Formats: sequence, structure tokens, C-alpha cells
Amino acid sequence: MTQLDAVGMHPESLDQLQKYHVNDEEVRQILIAGRAGMTEQGCVELVGIARSRQRVFGEGDAVANLLGAGMNEKSVMQLVRLDQLTLFAGEAAAMRLAGLSDDVILEVARQRSKGETVLAGSRLAELRDSGLSNAQLVAAVDRGITDKQADDIIARHNYAVGGHRFVRQQGRRH
Repeated sequence: MTQLDAVGMHPESLDQLQKYHVNDEEVRQILIAGRAGMTEQGCVELVGIARSRQRVFGEGDAVANLLGAGMNEKSVMQLVRLDQLTLFAGEAAAMRLAGLSDDVILEVARQRSKGETVLAGSRLAELRDSGLSNAQLVAAVDRGITDKQADDIIARHNYAVGGHRFVRQQGRRH
């Protein structure tokens, strides 16, 4: 706890963490998450959620990676509450770096937490590049879009932008 005190954590937060009997490794993980931008209350909540699942908190690196990829704290906490952080953090960070919104990532996590099959993040990024908005992607994930349906959308987009119309060419006159 001395390290957390040294970085300026408020006494109320320290008291809450002491009640959880955090160990040295958890303190290290809290420091990693905090340095990445997680608030004190967020760090305390992370430990609390871990304890409610009879676990130690060990996902500071995953939290830091998600925050570093541009995901906001509220969304990271949603992933934690869905118990998808450990399983999904790497792909979620890649999806965020590919420009997919937190809402799309959270909808994928919700579907996965229900045991549903969901398109991979790279396929969702292809769909976004094919012109679907983030709101349309959320709806598609919620509907359970299949790989075949994604292929069809991408093929239609590629055909449309492929220049499939007659183009008048003029030769050089001598």
C-alpha cells in the first residue's frame, strides 16, 4: 500500500483496498492501470469485482492496453463486468485501434458473454471500411450477422467501388 500512497492515492481509496487485503502483485497491477489513466475509483472497483469472483486482480496490463488503444474507462469497466476482459482484451484493443467504436466492441463482448458466435474484429473492420457506420455494425452484431452475410456486403461494396461502368476513352489524334 506504500506504493499507492506514494503516488498520491486518496486515503479513502487506500482504506477500501486494505479491506480487500490486496497483495503486492495486485498493487503493481493497480499502479499499471492507474498510470494508464484508470481513475482511483475505477481501480478500487476492479479489485472489488475480482474479489466478488473469488479472484485476485491481475489485469492491469489488459486495462492499460485498452485505455492506450483509446477505449474509455466506462467501456473498460463494462468489459470487466461482462467478465470478458481476460478473454477479449487483445482483440478488443486491436478493434479499437482499427477504428471500431466502444459500442461495437461492447456489443461483441455482450454476444460472446451469452455464448453467441460473433464475427471477428477484423471482419467487422472490413464491414466498416465497406461503408457501414458504427451504429449499423452494432445492429449487425446484435442480429447475429454471419460470415456469409458479411462477405455479401463486402462484395457488393467492392463491386460498387470497382468502377463497373463504361468509361469513354479517347485516343490521341495525330
